[in-house]
Amino acid sequence: MGMGEPLMNYKNVLAAVERITSPSGLGMSPRRITLSTVGLAKLMKKLADDAVKFNLALSLHSARDAVRSRIMNINKANPVAELGEAVEYWYAKTGRRLTYEYVVWKGVNDAPEDVAALVAFASRVPSKVNLIEYNPVEGTDYQQADEDRLQAYILALEKAGIPVTVRRSRGKDIDAACGQLANRNVEGVEA
Repeated sequence: MGMGEPLMNYKNVLAAVERITSPSGLGMSPRRITLSTVGLAKLMKKLADDAVKFNLALSLHSARDAVRSRIMNINKANPVAELGEAVEYWYAKTGRRLTYEYVVWKGVNDAPEDVAALVAFASRVPSKVNLIEYNPVEGTDYQQADEDRLQAYILALEKAGIPVTVRRSRGKDIDAACGQLANRNVEGVEA
């Protein structure tokens, strides 16, 4: 994770997975591998057509175009409706559920309409949702949503029968949590 969009390097990513899963490589089961994408709809469909055996995770963060476009520029070229079609195509071809990665930010995607949109989107095919605790980064205005807003997501997803987990952060105290690796001056240490 965090190494860039894998579907933009499609051929090499598939070659790497082949090597990792090959008996002459690491021999790892492809079912233990999950490829995470920001959502390139055409290439998600291509994965399904290529009959890949690994799992797919979609970094969604909003199922509403206006919000998703504001936080993820890629949404302008791959709007939610196209992603929904790609998700349905993936499931029809592979029979495997998707995982949605979803950070809930205060004042960005924590309104009741955001919750309803995610539930509707995740209900299209069997899926699970990973709600990810946001790790504050100095110099940004984003903040972790309040716990009651996170609970609203959890309750709505559970009520719809959609498995949900919350990935709590570790390492925040030393700026080492996911997405937070920072280079800052510490007294007596040069950055």
